[in-house]
Amino acid sequence: MFILARYISIKFINVLVFAIISFLAIFIIVDLIENLDRFINNQFPARAVIEYYIYYVPFILILIMPVAVLLAALFSVGGLARHNEIIAMKAAGISLYRIFTPVLLISFLISLFALFIANRMVPLGTEKQAKINEQYLKNRPARRRLNNVYLRDDQDRRISMRYFNAQTNVGNVVSIRTLEGTSLKKRIDARRIAWEDSVWTLYEGFERSFTDLDEHAESFDQKQFVDTSMRPDNITRLLKNPEEMSYRELKDFIEEVKRNGGDPNRWIVDLYLKIAMPFANLIIVLFGLPLSSSQTRRSSAAKGFGISLVVTFVYFGILKTTQSLGHNGKLEPIAAAWLANLIFGIAGLGVLFKAQK
Repeated sequence: MFILARYISIKFINVLVFAIISFLAIFIIVDLIENLDRFINNQFPARAVIEYYIYYVPFILILIMPVAVLLAALFSVGGLARHNEIIAMKAAGISLYRIFTPVLLISFLISLFALFIANRMVPLGTEKQAKINEQYLKNRPARRRLNNVYLRDDQDRRISMRYFNAQTNVGNVVSIRTLEGTSLKKRIDARRIAWEDSVWTLYEGFERSFTDLDEHAESFDQKQFVDTSMRPDNITRLLKNPEEMSYRELKDFIEEVKRNGGDPNRWIVDLYLKIAMPFANLIIVLFGLPLSSSQTRRSSAAKGFGISLVVTFVYFGILKTTQSLGHNGKLEPIAAAWLANLIFGIAGLGVLFKAQK
């Protein structure tokens, strides 16, 4: 049995590696052609372009992996079916489930690997790409400036800034309000706030204290503001897209949105998707394996490739639709993230049970 599992695994992995390398090369070449004018006009050095695409690889892998895994399953197991090897295995008393086990196990391991890439390597890669763009792109949008910042810290203080510059860690037109219930107890207004020597410093402002009977105001030129929860990286997280954050970063960001009284549903959908999407590799293979085992000598490689594309496009079509419905509040976040996997998982199990054992 071990020899058979190794034989099937090697066939599957050989096709998988070839598919990943091919799709990766095609994706990079097409993207490079699209962006060539941008690189030339902004005088990107060759080293920067190479680094840009090295950092792009993790994101590309997440996109192409489900297609590559399904294609590998269809070609490897389909090849066994076309050469009557599956019939011979069944004749020897080996069930179809046992034949599929090595492929499903490898697909599960690939899903775990994709989970690691999506939550560790993709955020790091997109951050590095952004830095390369910032270094060389002319007339780029001021992505490092965040307007109309509103935060609530762990002491329940409301902090607002007209804008915050993430490159210099300086905020302008700052207001810090301390409430007790619904009553305003203290308010600090300053022209500027800056992160200096690991502490916030307020410049040119007023501090007001309120009681039931009285108000006390005091001006200052410079004043330290101690806040253990508000750090520059907490503010700059607001500049990131969900795909640029790790699971932990996005979860912390959602807690911050909740604390500030915002609606976190669209980000909760993206949080669940960080787990659901990597397992597309296993779900799609579960659906594709019974189709590949039914191939005959007359089945062509083009047919297997066509099935791969159709299944993958349908899967991602459903996934993007449910994601949009989740963002708009039409679906619960967990349903929006996992519905495509659930549909294809049930369909795959149905097709598998109906396949000739």
